[in-house]
Amino acid sequence: MHKFFGSILLLIFSLSGTAQEKTPIKDPVFLKNKLIKQAKETSSIIANFTQEKQVSFMNKPQLSEGVFYYQQANKMRWEQNSPFDYVLLINEGKVRIKDNGKEKKLTGANKMMGKINTLMIGLINGDLLESKEFITKYFTLGEFYVVELTPTNQRLKSVFNTIELTFSKKTTRLKELTFFESSGDKSVMKFFNEKLNQPIKQSIFITL
Repeated sequence: MHKFFGSILLLIFSLSGTAQEKTPIKDPVFLKNKLIKQAKETSSIIANFTQEKQVSFMNKPQLSEGVFYYQQANKMRWEQNSPFDYVLLINEGKVRIKDNGKEKKLTGANKMMGKINTLMIGLINGDLLESKEFITKYFTLGEFYVVELTPTNQRLKSVFNTIELTFSKKTTRLKELTFFESSGDKSVMKFFNEKLNQPIKQSIFITL
């Protein structure tokens, strides 16, 4: 019996020891330049995405999914199709939103959403890796690189504690985007079925 429990404890400790942790990368400048180069060489992105939002007052995370479009340098479309239809469109600095089939005016919280999604363009095109509005740290985690952005701008600090970008080491493509909000909430976006540098109809960035 003692041998049995001893084996169980040994198994538990061995499993806990295998959990991966982020470790600071040895040459952050090299990685930063590599990621920026990849971003600048990416003229367009089409990808499916899932989003999991963990809200402090809810027992279960909120799940959504849809399609993401990006065209260099400042055109972006988030088209959520589950659990409800929602489109956020950014084109040449102009932000538009359609919620359940109706276009909404950008007031109050929606204006903040527009600012956040303008921030998203900087995350995708690599500009924020050189921004003075963030303290940037680079890590390695198994098959991934992790870039941690901590805002220094007071407005951004009021919304986010940190933003994490997770890149594939093999392709240097963005695979996951995590927002740790000041409220304690957390949003995780995962990208898959990516198509890079493919033509995108301009109507995608014009028509809600």
